[in-house]
Amino acid sequence: MSRMKDALSKIKNAMLRIPVRTRWVFLAALSLLVTGGGYAYYANRARQAGSDGEAALQTAVARQGDLVIYASGTGTLVAADEAALAFKTGGQVTDVRVGVGDQVKAGDLLAQVDDTDALAELTSVAAIAQAQENAAAAISDVSDAKNSLVYLISPNVYYWEQQVADAQATLDQAQAEAGSTPDSDGREKIDSAAAKLKYFQDKLAGSKIGYEKNYVPTHFTVITRDARTHKNVKTVQAPTEAEIAAAEAAYTVAKATLQEAQWYLAALSGEEIPDDATGANLTALEQAQLDLKGAQNGVDGTRIIAPFSGTVMAVDTSAGNTVSSSTTIVTVADLSQPALEVFLDESDWNNIRVGYEAEVTFDILPDKTFRGKVTQVDPGLYTESNASVVRALVKLDPIEGGVSLPLGTSAAVDVIGGRARNAVLVPVQSLHEAGGEYAVFVVENGELKLRVVEVGIQDSLYAEIKSGLQAGELVSTGVTETK
Repeated sequence: MSRMKDALSKIKNAMLRIPVRTRWVFLAALSLLVTGGGYAYYANRARQAGSDGEAALQTAVARQGDLVIYASGTGTLVAADEAALAFKTGGQVTDVRVGVGDQVKAGDLLAQVDDTDALAELTSVAAIAQAQENAAAAISDVSDAKNSLVYLISPNVYYWEQQVADAQATLDQAQAEAGSTPDSDGREKIDSAAAKLKYFQDKLAGSKIGYEKNYVPTHFTVITRDARTHKNVKTVQAPTEAEIAAAEAAYTVAKATLQEAQWYLAALSGEEIPDDATGANLTALEQAQLDLKGAQNGVDGTRIIAPFSGTVMAVDTSAGNTVSSSTTIVTVADLSQPALEVFLDESDWNNIRVGYEAEVTFDILPDKTFRGKVTQVDPGLYTESNASVVRALVKLDPIEGGVSLPLGTSAAVDVIGGRARNAVLVPVQSLHEAGGEYAVFVVENGELKLRVVEVGIQDSLYAEIKSGLQAGELVSTGVTETK
């Protein structure tokens, strides 16, 4: 033994010249030599086995094959999606349109309660009629204000003022679109808009001359009787700038009032109004929209609509019954792609992930294997029968020809935690691990040689060797004493 210790000391000194990755494996081997008598010792004993029968070196051939890691558990057939549906507004049930087992489509009306009260909350016909009347009155006011303004300034001046205003807006838009450095197309649009504006401005100037010479004397000549001569006297009293400004302001206010009235009517009727709607009735507009939305939600709450296509699993009421809100009335489940609620031992936590394949055998169909994939794994352990387990969902693959199984059917489930095909496999007893690295002792020409290997998946019997060893090579699995 003293010779073996001297040899070990030399080997340890040599270790300093070995790369760190390999050094850990050799140190593990050295530990085995010191504590267990050593592979050199057992190798020597193995060579003597043929003569004295005291010890035998156990070996195994690295073979090529498939290795699958399973996490086994139990499962129960459940619906892929299930919804317990209730009325949001309670009342007397007036209509139940489905029964257990019926097939429904998303959006189908399943049941309804009396919506009279909810409908009463909607904006009344009288309120809408009043809003329509106000809008009509505003239209009349706009017309009157416009006519007053047109009379004061003449139809011709009014027309050309509108043309000038529109042309100015067109020019402003062309300049804004062209930016500070317009291209040829932008410059052409600006020049065209400017020319049109100049034309309308000239027309407006001409109409104002005609206004002074002809329109004012014709429409604003006042005949008065001279108190001294008792003769009629004609006096031209043209509209003042203040009168014209007041008429323009009245027209502007009338148009704004009409716009507010129209927005308000649109809100009461459930139509869209612009986000920038302004005016004295803005608060009323917004409140009208909120009231309408709330009332519509009340109406929607009197109906149960299928949220997805599926099968009716339960109906818990009938027409004539009075129900409260939030009480489950109809249960709908999607049975088109069945799933399993699976429970595994907590030791299998690292062997199950979303996307892993699974093999399922139902208790009532023991001769048929179904396949699926893990779609959900709970982030924490689940307590089942006073034991901590891993809970997951497995969605079955589409089944050719279909198969009808009742919900709640029990099954055995094997989740495939790893798969290696045509891999080099060795018994796990041949592996020696230290510092996260693995090595095996390979028998070469009757001698044991330590070799670093890369290990893949492994179960309780075999390990996958990804590199460092070839199929057909002989590895040591230990030494067995014999008599």
